[in-house]
Amino acid sequence: MSILDLLLRGGILMYVLLLISVAVIGIVIEKYRQFSKVNRANQNLMAALQGQNTLAQLRSALAENLQGSPLGMMLDKLFNAQTDDHDLISQSMESTANLELQRLEKGMGWLSTFAATAPLIGFLGTVTGMVRVFMSIQAHSSAGVDISILAGGIWEALLTTIGGLIVGIVAIIFYNDLIQKLENLLKDMQEGGIQYTIRMRKLS
Repeated sequence: MSILDLLLRGGILMYVLLLISVAVIGIVIEKYRQFSKVNRANQNLMAALQGQNTLAQLRSALAENLQGSPLGMMLDKLFNAQTDDHDLISQSMESTANLELQRLEKGMGWLSTFAATAPLIGFLGTVTGMVRVFMSIQAHSSAGVDISILAGGIWEALLTTIGGLIVGIVAIIFYNDLIQKLENLLKDMQEGGIQYTIRMRKLS
């Protein structure tokens, strides 16, 4: 029996799960692409800043490698600050870092939602399928029930639970991995911010 046959036997909620799985794949591909691009931009920026010994050199290297780098957006608040108030500069850097992380988190909420709802949709499909099975049993109770028809109705009803669990498991695995990548990115930004805050104070 092919996958298409299983989809057809699983009922309309299997198509809902199919749409969710397509959305999950799309979000995952986009977020991995985005995180890879951001990490590359941050690494290029850090490499360009290495060995720069004056504020002018740091500003020049930052300007050339700012595009697409959350770390660069944060360091821009440090290198081009219009005040000498360290607390105000730190707050500005933190605010910028939070805005960049919110941008990177876009879509992650949907991935979490799909991971949670896919098994529930699958279970709903099984429950509605079992209801139909028992309605059929009641309708044919006087003539007796063919056990093979009953078994067929039950396994068809269970298909949506299997589909929902598969989609949910895959979604939660990728969600957790992406969250880990986001946390690693935040750690790198924090370390970079501290490193160049110290350097800036030495240059002042």
